[in-house]
Amino acid sequence: MYEAIRDLRLAIRQLRRSGTFTFAVILTLALGIGLNAAIFTMVDCVLLRPLGYHDAARIYGINTRFLKENRSHVRLGGGDYTDLARSVKSLESAAYYQGFKDGLELNGRTFYIDLGFVSPGFGRVMGVEPVAGRLFHDDVDGREALIASRMAQDNFGSAAGALGRPLRFEGKLYTVVGVLPEGFDYPNKARVWIEGTLQPEIAARTAYNQMVVAKVRPGVTEEMLNAELATFSKQLQAAYPEDKSKAIEAVPLQDQLVGKVRPVLRLLMGSVGVVLLIVCANITHLQLVRGTQLRREVTIRTALGASRWALARRAALEVLVLAGAGCAAGVLVALPALRLLVRMAPQELPRLGDVRLNFDVILLSFAVSLVTMATTALLPLWRSWKVDPSAALKQDAARGTESRQSGRLRQSLVMGEVALTLTLSVAAVALVRQLIAESRQDMGFEPEHLLMLDVHSGAGSDTRANLRALQAIQSLPGVSSAAAAGGAPMASEYSDVLYAIHGVSTFAPGVQNMPSANAIEITPGYFDTMGMHLVAGRGVNDSDTAKSQKVLVISESMARQSFAGQNPIGRQVTFGLDEATMGQWMTIVGVVSDVRQDSPASAPTPTLYVPLEQHPFRWSDVQLMVRTRADEAAMMTTLVRNLQRQYPEIAVLASTMRDSIGETERAHRFQTLLFGSFAGVSILLAVIGMFGVTTYTVTQKRFEFALRFALGAQRGHVLRSVLKDAVSVAVFGVAGGLALSLALMRVVSSLLGKMPAFDPVSYGIAIAGVLLVAIAATLQPAYRAATVEPMRVLRDE
Repeated sequence: MYEAIRDLRLAIRQLRRSGTFTFAVILTLALGIGLNAAIFTMVDCVLLRPLGYHDAARIYGINTRFLKENRSHVRLGGGDYTDLARSVKSLESAAYYQGFKDGLELNGRTFYIDLGFVSPGFGRVMGVEPVAGRLFHDDVDGREALIASRMAQDNFGSAAGALGRPLRFEGKLYTVVGVLPEGFDYPNKARVWIEGTLQPEIAARTAYNQMVVAKVRPGVTEEMLNAELATFSKQLQAAYPEDKSKAIEAVPLQDQLVGKVRPVLRLLMGSVGVVLLIVCANITHLQLVRGTQLRREVTIRTALGASRWALARRAALEVLVLAGAGCAAGVLVALPALRLLVRMAPQELPRLGDVRLNFDVILLSFAVSLVTMATTALLPLWRSWKVDPSAALKQDAARGTESRQSGRLRQSLVMGEVALTLTLSVAAVALVRQLIAESRQDMGFEPEHLLMLDVHSGAGSDTRANLRALQAIQSLPGVSSAAAAGGAPMASEYSDVLYAIHGVSTFAPGVQNMPSANAIEITPGYFDTMGMHLVAGRGVNDSDTAKSQKVLVISESMARQSFAGQNPIGRQVTFGLDEATMGQWMTIVGVVSDVRQDSPASAPTPTLYVPLEQHPFRWSDVQLMVRTRADEAAMMTTLVRNLQRQYPEIAVLASTMRDSIGETERAHRFQTLLFGSFAGVSILLAVIGMFGVTTYTVTQKRFEFALRFALGAQRGHVLRSVLKDAVSVAVFGVAGGLALSLALMRVVSSLLGKMPAFDPVSYGIAIAGVLLVAIAATLQPAYRAATVEPMRVLRDE
């Protein structure tokens, strides 16, 4: 024990004497281990950790698979759900649900809040136990609600105090019958759960309005469930024409939740792996340099009788000390990095609230640090064992102690660092260029000085409060124009409908291959407020009322989709938006310019615009679009304050259109930030490697440079020679990195989509950047080589 403590103290003293080496190793480990810990924590919490629901392994998401298109949709038609819940014997229970942000009235206050609209059996499927009250009755339609524990505390003082209290949603009263525990927020971070009917209100098998979860009976596997669902799907296909080209399938709920983000997070883990390889190369290089510098010391110890075991034990203790210090520094890097990751992460990333550094990740980080240090120490240790003491003692301590093979090995390590750095840099530059290109996309409307007020009226059966609020806003100073829409750009409330053209197709169950379009309800002045322009005909005006002829305006892309080479004005279409449109033919009165509805990255989609007055069911939940001449932030504050004062029954969620567009780009910014961070860290490590190699080479060749200067060599020639050697190493590294980059970009393109596998501009920028950084890293040591004082060096020798 005493001997181990003595050796440990010796190792710490030795590392303190090699302060530059120790600092460089700990810094390198901190960057690599810190990034690894932060990303792995997110992957662990989001992908690997089981869902925190009771019997979570038995909960499945039920999807519709469209056979001709070979794609899955996470929603079911109403009739398909009804048959599924009644007929599939492998299921213990099933429930449908929707998750969205909406307004409701509770305890005299109006909230715009995340909520779930769920069937009565939802709580039983999810296995949640209320902290007060009860769940919905599985077999009874009711007007009941559940609320989150925190919301009960904030509004009623306790969970028990919330029971029996009324809340109003979409003009209907519901009674709070249960309070759910803190931490349960499915779906979509819900804080209130509204009870729906036992069966979906719209029974159409082509109305994919609800998501479905189901719990299988004990002992039923995924394979057994999907085998029964395959038989069930064939029965539906035989019985219903609209089900002929689709099937019902089940996936574990965890897979459904993380399916979209799994490729991205795995790609990020792979990138962290690349950074760790660079870390290993850098530390190996540092170990080789230090091993060369300590070679005479090791030789003397060996000559004096030190055993290989003693040398290995000392090296192991140094590895342990450096690994521990590097892990501790890595944790200090991981903590702020993880907070930044969570803040920047897209909100649809599941279980973000659970993301926190834990002991398991810290233990894994230490293991990674220890393995990294042990691996990089093997080669220097092996080389020390191969030393011939008599030969080594004859060599000069200042020069000639490093073999040509060792120098080539260190150069090869730097080449590898440069290659891996280029690989990450190409991906980062490509993502940045794509983000810039998307930010410059023509949205089809003018987002500047445009505000969006998402409003929900919960005042009983009065769905016209939002109309009165719109009229009040239109008269305010600083407002250029205002209009309402049931699905403005960057909002998620619009409907996607199938439509038929009069004289061309029929709108009926079982009819296949009908075209689809977004359906958006608007008020007069909407196109002017948004900055859109009419291409033909007219827009929606005040004469388009409930009693007048049913009309609509279509987008240019819809005109191209269904009326290519024809004049669509006067043609009639029908679609299933609501009861007012079922079976009725509506006349096209205008064509308007396309917009990017979902994000700058989304392509314009066919859209039809209908007068809100002819489809008034949407008045209770619309977006008020306001074009202002004043400062956007100040006007937004004024509008919200006025609405809350004059119309307390209206819930308001306000934002500028620019902020709303930014939210849609959040996922892309998240990916770009991470790849940029990885590239930045890898560049920093490559700089350290290039600087270290060049500095050490210059130090080893001081006598050679002094002798050359004494014999008349020009200093500029030596400067160029050193830079040439360093750039040659970087060029070979870039050449190797090109092949790796091509492979990585194919993977990135397949996982993230909408990215070219080969973008010459991105490659050019990345290559130029890496070469410039390599030159910059070697300028200082090259200058030192060119300014060697020959007489002083020769005198020292």
